[in-house]
This record gives sequence, structure tokens and C-alpha cells, in this order.
Amino acid sequence: MLPAHLEKALTEVESHFNDVSAALVSGDPLALTVASAALRQAAIEFSALLQRLSPADIEHQALKPRLTQITNGMALQRESLLRRTALVEMALQTVIPSAPKATYAQTSGPYASVGRQSGAFKYLAA
Repeated sequence: MLPAHLEKALTEVESHFNDVSAALVSGDPLALTVASAALRQAAIEFSALLQRLSPADIEHQALKPRLTQITNGMALQRESLLRRTALVEMALQTVIPSAPKATYAQTSGPYASVGRQSGAFKYLAA
């Protein structure tokens, strides 16, 4: 069994992790934003706690499997977010197609093409 302070912090991270997973499944962007912010804060607090732990606490046999499970789950969440982003981009492209690549004629130089003279102004007078 983990020490009480470590168990509490790890349970909090797991709880927020589960909230993010549920928000991903539901597809609610507001819930995902709130759950992600809470998970980020819990992860920061847990990281600070890990830095203050004694070597005996860090070497505890129950800690590593739970951390590995959270780490693997976060990798899956990241992959799900990337897939959802691609899906949203494709749907947005269908609803609002992007503008054509070139609005103006292509130029030969890096900045702009030299303008042609019309012959109307041969002299410049001040």
C-alpha cells in the first residue's frame, strides 16, 4: 500500500485522467477543456510531490504500475485528440472550402514582378 499522501495525489490524477477520457468520448469541447485543465494542474502538483519523496517511496512496488498505466493512457488520449482534430479539419473543409492557392498571378521574382509602362507618362514633372 502506498503512503496516504502519495495515494491521495495519485488517485486525484487518475480521477482527472478518467474525466478527460469521458470528455473525449462524449465529444463535448467545454467539458474536455475543463477536464484537461484540471488534469494538468493535478499532474503539476503530483510532479512537485514526486520531487519531495524519499527514495523508499519512489521505489515502492505499487507506484510504478499505476504510473505506467496513466502514461500509456495519456498516449492513447493524445492519439485520440489528434484523430479528433483531423476529423474536425476534414469536416470544416467540407463546410467551408479553403480559398484557391493563388489569388493573384504568380510572380517570377521573390517579391513582385516589374510593372509594365503604359506609355502615358513619359516625363515626370514636378
